[in-house]
Amino acid sequence: MKKDILIFGMQGAGKGTQGAILAKKHDLLIFETGGELRKIREEDSDLGRTVKSVMDKGDLVTNEIVMNIIENFLSKNEGKRILFDGIPRMMEQKETFDALLKKYGRTLEGIFLTLPEEEAIARMMERGRKDDIPEVIRRRLDNYNSETLPVIQKYMEDGIVSEVSGEGSIEEIAKRVESVL
Repeated sequence: MKKDILIFGMQGAGKGTQGAILAKKHDLLIFETGGELRKIREEDSDLGRTVKSVMDKGDLVTNEIVMNIIENFLSKNEGKRILFDGIPRMMEQKETFDALLKKYGRTLEGIFLTLPEEEAIARMMERGRKDDIPEVIRRRLDNYNSETLPVIQKYMEDGIVSEVSGEGSIEEIAKRVESVL
């Protein structure tokens, strides 16, 4: 069976753009944690209000909430390849995520888009999302550096994730991504 794909990188590194290119080329469904959470944040539900409160501060939602969302997605999409964008974000989440994938008989390969922080911040300011304000961006980058980077390094040590430069044109980056998968 072909592997599901993980795509990592700090906010603004181009995960969404490169993920969309990969998904189209390889017929992958995209599980984009941020997008799924933004959908839920807009719902008039307890979960929606909880997610909204956490995200508006730039903090991360609980692992339990994220895993429930992923398991729901996996159970609806058995037999289809999935691209996971921006997950897992912390070691605890990696452990539960890996266990969940194993439960569903899924294997992974992945890429890590690297980018200087200044470039990522500039890209985020340009895209103009409501939560892309300097203090929230700074908090997200701090969370990324302390929580997510160790997860990426572990996947790299395990030979699952390859590093790819996120600098240059969309087409140049897409060629580099394709060459490592």
